[in-house]
Amino acid sequence: MNAKVFSHRHLIGTAELQVGDKTMGGVFGNLVPTAYYFDNIQEAVWKFWQTNKPDYRKWYSLRINLQLENGMFLFPQGGYTIDDIKEIPNEPKRIDIVGVDNKVLQDFLLTNPPRPFVEEPWNELQIQQKIAFEDELKKELGLNDKSFSDYIIKQEKHILFDSAFSAFCHDQRNDDVLFEIRKHGFEKKFALVHLTWTGKKEKGGFPNTTFYSDFDDFKYSRMYADKAEWED
Repeated sequence: MNAKVFSHRHLIGTAELQVGDKTMGGVFGNLVPTAYYFDNIQEAVWKFWQTNKPDYRKWYSLRINLQLENGMFLFPQGGYTIDDIKEIPNEPKRIDIVGVDNKVLQDFLLTNPPRPFVEEPWNELQIQQKIAFEDELKKELGLNDKSFSDYIIKQEKHILFDSAFSAFCHDQRNDDVLFEIRKHGFEKKFALVHLTWTGKKEKGGFPNTTFYSDFDDFKYSRMYADKAEWED
């Protein structure tokens, strides 16, 4: 399946993906870089590989995202790496992805044709929307306001406060956004969040959040009902 690769809001390349080690959720493909990659990203990739102790903080600051041609953004547990060696510039560049959910592999990368992703009124995201939704959720959870007092005073925290999350799709009728989540000791994999767009930390349990065990749970519990109402 074809995919687009982004750093923040910028397209840095495309790739034709193949499934590698299924047990590790491995996916890979040759990366066809854009001019933006060569001008702004390539040097960071070189530096990452040139040290015995890679600086993962700098690597994660590139905020790499990969979007399948059906509109789905992957949320791999092991993240992304790009093979691009300075000393052999003419070698094909490659992107490797580790920890892709097995159901995503089966439904969207190994099944031909792949299963449908979303149904109206739910829409896939553009990269600008994905970044905006994630940044707003961080603000509403108070993730941008951490201070020393957070460690000495017991603060009221939203259940998503210590979760990793990735915007997945959204309801075009309102501010409901589905996020794929990872939280230690928490079995639910998706959270439907009604963003308030206040741009600041919310209180009293807001933003309102509903959890789903997996994407199928969300589809059968919410998306298909919304589709029936939308078409009525």
